[in-house]
Amino acid sequence: MMSLKTFLKGRENAPKSARAGSVFSGAGLSDIGYARAGFDFAAHVELDARRSEIGMANFPDSIWLEDARHCHAEFIDACGAERLDILSATPPCQGLSSSNPTRGRRRTPDEARNRSKNLLLLETIPLVSALQPRVFVVENVRQALTLPVGIDRKSIVETLAARLPNYHLFQTVINVADYGVPQARLRAVIVGVHRDERWLKHLADARVAPWPRRTHSSDGVTGKYWLTVGEFFHAQRYEALDAADESKAVGVHPLHRVPVYERDRYLQVSSIPANSGRSAYENDGCPSCEYSPVPVGRVYCPECRRAMRNRPYVVGRGGLRLIRGFHSSYRRMSPDEPAPTIMTSSGRVGSDYKIHPWEHRVLSILECADLQSVPRNYDWSGALNEHRFGLIREVIGEALPPYFTYLHGRLLLRLIRGECDVASECEPNSGQDRAKTVRRVTVSRSHVLTGRQLERPVKRARQVDLLA
Repeated sequence: MMSLKTFLKGRENAPKSARAGSVFSGAGLSDIGYARAGFDFAAHVELDARRSEIGMANFPDSIWLEDARHCHAEFIDACGAERLDILSATPPCQGLSSSNPTRGRRRTPDEARNRSKNLLLLETIPLVSALQPRVFVVENVRQALTLPVGIDRKSIVETLAARLPNYHLFQTVINVADYGVPQARLRAVIVGVHRDERWLKHLADARVAPWPRRTHSSDGVTGKYWLTVGEFFHAQRYEALDAADESKAVGVHPLHRVPVYERDRYLQVSSIPANSGRSAYENDGCPSCEYSPVPVGRVYCPECRRAMRNRPYVVGRGGLRLIRGFHSSYRRMSPDEPAPTIMTSSGRVGSDYKIHPWEHRVLSILECADLQSVPRNYDWSGALNEHRFGLIREVIGEALPPYFTYLHGRLLLRLIRGECDVASECEPNSGQDRAKTVRRVTVSRSHVLTGRQLERPVKRARQVDLLA
């Protein structure tokens, strides 16, 4: 099994010994892990031409099709007569993601459109029915597991089970930090195993599920401690960047670059103490007269009456006001935790712990890609040549980390070949929704920022061979 360090270098691939197809493929980032485990992809489907262009460069032998809703016959033909070992699907999740501020609201302009996107997952049903792959894997945000479907309001899993009776379904919510990825990212995973697979009985007898046993945990009780973003960054030794001006914001590597900030935005970021995990809302020294502490929630200094330009503000009709935000808004990442979820909006400084733990900037594209475990040899040249840096950030933020899909693909291959010791290699299946047991390290988005300090974790000894 490759370590994370070797995986990131992108130099080793297992021989292609199993067949695969992919729908809602994006740029194929999640499929890279399955490919490196030994799966050979015959066909991909992706609606967005910009993403499929990137994907084609990385899967040149796969047939790329455009729209999963209207290309069933073409996809089935592209997969060929030989049975697929795995069919993977990563449908869009805009209306379900916790990063969507309108999630759960009704009668918003985007609600109907997002709902139709959420239900695209059901487009996998006719493809699975026709192709009868040995295994199919669907991943999405964890809210997808409870998404009601149809008049009877059944869940997605119940709907899949009813319409695909030849498959036994497993569901879980994984945190990729539990597998050595230096990021807290919760994703729902649904695995359907065809009932003619002999190893399905072995899973039931051992009371395990078809995904890898966890190797890391927050307390070190299960395997190693989680890999923190501070440990990872120190091990990677990135070139220092600064958002003050263009000459300091762009590194040698083409992906190691960050946005440049105007004066007040840079002041807000640079005033946050390094390694503090604090927010710009908590900057309490007046930049004009140095009075301190200015109470949290104030946009004007009570001493000199000038603006607290080092706090996030906007200009309103009555003057300045603070930007409304959450505890996670305009906040540095804590170096003592895994990185928060890398999102499609990773280049924006506001919300969700986007700021570097100790440097005055957001994370670079390269750092986001590494935290997502994207191999360094992944071909971004098409997007880079057209300076589509925002698109690259979006693609990176959409993916299930390839290192997890590599581990998952490696396990599935061993199961298919009958080489797997299911009791020791598969995760115990408690029958409970992992969403209720997995620890979420980010603060609830529904908690409006009050300036109350977060409890910082006790520092622990640095791990040896962090990326092993």
